[in-house]
Amino acid sequence: MTQTDLSRFGKKFIVEAAGTTLTDNEKFLLERLQPVGIILRSRNFLQNKEYSVWLEQYKLLFSQIKQILRQEKIIVSIDHEGGRVIRPPLPITKFPYAAHWGNAIKDVAKAMAIELKSLAINVNYAPVADIHSNSKNPVIGERAFGSTALSVTKSVCEFARTIKANGITPCAKHFPGHGDTMVDSHFCLPTLNLSLNELKDRELIPFQALINENIQLIMTAHILFPQIDADNSATLSKKILNDLLRKEMGFKGVVIADAMGMAAISGRIRDKATVIKAVEAGLDIFSIVGDAVTIESAVSMAKILEGAVVDGEIKEAQLEASEQRINKLVSSLPQYTVSKLDDNIFEQNKKLAEKLSEQVTQKFELNVPGFD
Repeated sequence: MTQTDLSRFGKKFIVEAAGTTLTDNEKFLLERLQPVGIILRSRNFLQNKEYSVWLEQYKLLFSQIKQILRQEKIIVSIDHEGGRVIRPPLPITKFPYAAHWGNAIKDVAKAMAIELKSLAINVNYAPVADIHSNSKNPVIGERAFGSTALSVTKSVCEFARTIKANGITPCAKHFPGHGDTMVDSHFCLPTLNLSLNELKDRELIPFQALINENIQLIMTAHILFPQIDADNSATLSKKILNDLLRKEMGFKGVVIADAMGMAAISGRIRDKATVIKAVEAGLDIFSIVGDAVTIESAVSMAKILEGAVVDGEIKEAQLEASEQRINKLVSSLPQYTVSKLDDNIFEQNKKLAEKLSEQVTQKFELNVPGFD
């Protein structure tokens, strides 16, 4: 397969580098695949180093990636929620989990946007639109803004609206709702035995509100909803992504998968049937993220896509519709450069974070692979 052939399918992938600089093999694979963008994790920043030191190394990594991805615009994304879900080192502000932001949501969103833009990031995989309705949930907890549909809806809309106004594109997650699970999808596939009407009465309310406000990006959950689709998790379900999210709820934007390196799905990503199901379901972008996957995994999946199109197992029209959605998103994204922020900005943001942290009355520790 030629480089040009494979690069057509690069639009379907977000990938991550393994460290603070690219290996020769990563350079080769990125050149071949030409993914639509990257996601950053803690491993991409030098830890326990001075700001000027780790920022310079990160600037080098970013420059390497931009040089290889021969595209005017790319997605530069990160999970930046608060609490443990913050990747860059200090002095990037360590805000507490979203549950503790209270009336400061706009201030936090604006502060996050300023700091993320200085790292050339243009997409944040937040807000968490899940409702923390199950106290035994091992993975959502205080990452959620609240425990009721009303409180979460108000908060996620305020966050998404503000961070977008300040130059960062938000992504709502984890559709159609991860708040009521008792199993962590990082470890295995959760099953949530809720009917469609039950989802509509609670889980879907924040997502619908964000759709009504024209959010451009929604992330799927690797969860099985047997009353809706007994055979496929949400990421692979046409009933959930196409019939529910697109047709019934009216979402016109880009659907991205939660990390494909999570145990709920990682064992299946090289199966042709899995890749075809995801595309047929309406998934636009595979996020090849996590310890169980590499850029090479994305290349393998791109080859599967190419073969499926040639064999007629994926219709050209369906692929083109997805490409149009992705192109529309990417064309709307500002492109930033890596820059050093003034100390007074960090000091101001630190004071806000400390004020919010003082209000934290509940300690909630997440011990989740992929958060670091």
